[in-house]
Amino acid sequence: MNVFNFRNQIIQDYSGYVSSFISIAQPRLKDFVDGCFKSGSLWPDPLIQLNPTFKPGKSVSALVAEGLLESACAQVFRREKTAAVGSGEDLLFHQHQEDAIRKSQQNRNYVLTTGTGSGKSLSYIVPIVNHVLRNGSGKGIQAIIIYPMNALANSQFGELEKFLKLGFPDGKGPVTFERYTGQEDEETRTRIIARPPHILLTNYVMLELMLTRPDEFAFVNAGAADLQFVVLDELHTYRGRQGADVAMLISRLRERSGNPQLTCIGTSATMVSGEEADDRRAAVARVASSIFGVTLPADHVIEETLTYAVPQYLTPSTEALHAAVRADLPRALDWPTFQAHPLAHWIEQTFSLRPDPEGTLRRAEPRTLRQGAATLATQTGLPAAHCATQLRRFFDLGSTVRNPEHTPGFAFKLHQFISQGSAVYSTLDASPTRHLTLEGQRYIAGPHGDRLLFPLVFCRECGQHYALCAYDPEAETVTPRHPLSRGGDVAEPALAGYLLTGEDVWNEDFEDLLPDPWFNLTRSGRTMKKEYRPFRPRRLSVRTDGAVTALPEDDAVTAWFLPTPFLTCLRCGTVYTRRDKDDFRKLARLSSEGRSTATTLIAVTTVDEMRRSDLLPSAQKLLSFTDNRQDASLQAGHFNDFVGVSLLRAAIAAAIVAAPPGQPLTHLTVAPTVCAALALPQDAYARNVGVYGGALRRNTETLTAYLEYRIFEDLRRGWRVTQPNLEQCGLLHLDYLDLHALCVDETPWAQHPELARTAPAQRETVIRALLEYMRRELAIDAPCLDPERQPDLVKRVGAALKDPWAFAEEEARDLRAATRFLVPSDEPLPPGARSFSGRGQLGRFLRSPRAWPGLAAP
Repeated sequence: MNVFNFRNQIIQDYSGYVSSFISIAQPRLKDFVDGCFKSGSLWPDPLIQLNPTFKPGKSVSALVAEGLLESACAQVFRREKTAAVGSGEDLLFHQHQEDAIRKSQQNRNYVLTTGTGSGKSLSYIVPIVNHVLRNGSGKGIQAIIIYPMNALANSQFGELEKFLKLGFPDGKGPVTFERYTGQEDEETRTRIIARPPHILLTNYVMLELMLTRPDEFAFVNAGAADLQFVVLDELHTYRGRQGADVAMLISRLRERSGNPQLTCIGTSATMVSGEEADDRRAAVARVASSIFGVTLPADHVIEETLTYAVPQYLTPSTEALHAAVRADLPRALDWPTFQAHPLAHWIEQTFSLRPDPEGTLRRAEPRTLRQGAATLATQTGLPAAHCATQLRRFFDLGSTVRNPEHTPGFAFKLHQFISQGSAVYSTLDASPTRHLTLEGQRYIAGPHGDRLLFPLVFCRECGQHYALCAYDPEAETVTPRHPLSRGGDVAEPALAGYLLTGEDVWNEDFEDLLPDPWFNLTRSGRTMKKEYRPFRPRRLSVRTDGAVTALPEDDAVTAWFLPTPFLTCLRCGTVYTRRDKDDFRKLARLSSEGRSTATTLIAVTTVDEMRRSDLLPSAQKLLSFTDNRQDASLQAGHFNDFVGVSLLRAAIAAAIVAAPPGQPLTHLTVAPTVCAALALPQDAYARNVGVYGGALRRNTETLTAYLEYRIFEDLRRGWRVTQPNLEQCGLLHLDYLDLHALCVDETPWAQHPELARTAPAQRETVIRALLEYMRRELAIDAPCLDPERQPDLVKRVGAALKDPWAFAEEEARDLRAATRFLVPSDEPLPPGARSFSGRGQLGRFLRSPRAWPGLAAP
């Protein structure tokens, strides 16, 4: 798999998703934003980090021969092990791993601060296993390894299985280990308490419970001095109040264990900072001493020892490097040829290693491929684009070649940072001279002084842009708000709101097009209601520095101020109620996707691309980290919902495409067709798989009934900003049977003078607008939407279908209770109930010249 193409596809899909939210009406502004998306301005180039080569130490067999390790370690720690007894090859340690093993044999506390992928786990697993083998295996828990996340404990559990189970009869090695993280069932917990393992993997919360719950006192048996090792993995995570809690926990553990010589080990890949080795070690030692509660000398901090994979005597000349980059690269290389290639030497020097002031090799700072290509182009005189292509190819080539230890010659990582896009900032100049930028700043210099930059938001219906601002009527100024502001950061007497510039979209002559609910109808005409007067568009003359002027000036523009909440778009007439105070679903920013949706989309795209690739199924893995359990639960639920909705919509789209030409799906055929397109096996949706024809038919009919409700329900244009339905995405078009013929025929409209005088085409436009509004509010005569029938549907689905093809409990409760809100049409509605009204956006459309050109408003 080409990881560069893999990254580009993910970014392309994600960019397409994000840009789909942005509808921009103004051409110059639209061209600017489109250019930003195409150029990749919103998604930085990935950073490339080449895993360095670690200086080799001695092998397991050599340390056994030296007497440092027990002889059984040679059978436990072997690479490429299988279930066969005695399988695998001798394991060669890195130098820092050997240093850690030697420190442990002296009963020294130590911290390993080596980078990711350096084998930190073996640096404490080997000493622990060696201790168990040397001191007898019947003494209960002898090591507790504490992880900050259960995901790390689960990962380490799999690694321990490779060493301590594979290669032994019946998979039972001489050292036992268990997880005890709070996720185990009662039977497993009881078994572990009754027979404690030699090594226990846990987290600091569970360790606290082990020291306080009587049933778990057996884990740390006071006075027996069984416990010898306590390991804190990812030591850097324990800081602040949590660090103090863990420090006190370790102190209590030492006291409870009765072992004053308890060996404390810490690991971290991100605690090292500074150029001087002594300063780095001293800083780490101070932190570790505070947490462990013991004095840890600076020389007990072990750093990684790096070396070059490519021998330095093979340093190429500039001419040789130029020739190598200019020539075509081979399809494959063996290890000696790879080491001798000039580009291998250059890449390692640039992306992998750098000497510090003391001459010690350290990891190079990650850099982008573009930066590396620019440097290579400068040295060789070749085009940067050609250098970038050759670097990409050689990185792929280096990842396939294997060194004598059977590891890749170039194991590199691609770090792609994806964050929500910034806002589009604009000055208040007229469109031709308006300055646009993505850089978050407040001012930009102009010919007549500083000009303010305002973040822009866009109407989700028509794409009209508004400047996010605060208007102070006393100071007569308009100032920008923060791009993510929802009004809470604006102090009185200023008003949070939006600014529409220019008279081409709105002026005083259009005031009759404001929403009907804003007005009282009297004999003398329409008067605006008191509660809506503050929301009347306020005409301002604003200079580019934000000053509001009484008289027009050269650098002033006519603008219309709308306070929050945003109640109507002055361009398209979309109307919102005063109760809906959150403007997020009304106005889009440059990046409108939510965090959960963005994470889900990237995850789904990654999984999909891996399935398309040539990766082995066992290598297709995706690991996601979240800040806490609550976020993890939220993300998991969001992922499941997203996949469920996507699956249904994919089936609808597939059914539409598969329909014969000229025979579109109807309300009668859509549910069975979508059910057939899903082609779900019974065990995926049925509580009881039907073996015989009747049971199978009942399960299929129930699933079809459930899908029919979901299909109609998905037509509603709800709050799902980040998951618009197929119609909003332009993938589904709904029409009305014989509507055109009905509107052409003059007979049905004889009793409606206004419609009778209207041209058939305009008559169809107006009636279609009414039908569209009613349909999107689900004012549809469909059995599955009938409140009297929905309780029966809930019972039927609940008895036959299982998750995720069933109603959630809360939704089922609401559907069962729907009949309580059925009242005769001549009775008042109960509190909380809604009725259909043709006012608002539809009423405004029916009164607008666009609906009735040349006619008086009806």
